[in-house]
Amino acid sequence: MKKLICLLLTLSLLCAGIALAEERVIDPNNLSQSTTVTFDVPEPETDYTVTIPASVAFVGEATTTDMTVTIGADSTLAVGATLLVTLESSANSFQLKQGDNAIAYDIKQGGSSLSAGSEVLSWTQGEEIPGAATLNLEVTGSIDGLPYGAYTDTLTFKATVSDN
Repeated sequence: MKKLICLLLTLSLLCAGIALAEERVIDPNNLSQSTTVTFDVPEPETDYTVTIPASVAFVGEATTTDMTVTIGADSTLAVGATLLVTLESSANSFQLKQGDNAIAYDIKQGGSSLSAGSEVLSWTQGEEIPGAATLNLEVTGSIDGLPYGAYTDTLTFKATVSDN
């Protein structure tokens, strides 16, 4: 009995599938027919990678150093979208700190100083992905009389996508 029910269900599904498929016939009474061909081009999905260094150090007695920020070469954006990478904040207001001691420093890109909220990189869908942004860090405060040791700050970068 179960085999009979399975067979009947299978036949009914096959008949339903055949009924749903519309066909056009060319024969002596109807010499031409047309068919519609459809291909959907999918909209690109937004998928990006922005790379920043895990840490940056001033080497030896140098008071300058560089860091780079990049957008991955395989990144994609939806049509009309723009990816904006900003320097969102400095935990110590652009000061390298050790306890209560601080050393001021500056970040420049292309000779212009950056502050919280400054644009670092921008890329709009349809354009070539930009090359790496080089940020120049420079100690601008005096280190005279400060205790030796490591002075640190934490920079936060933010990536946002907007539709144009």
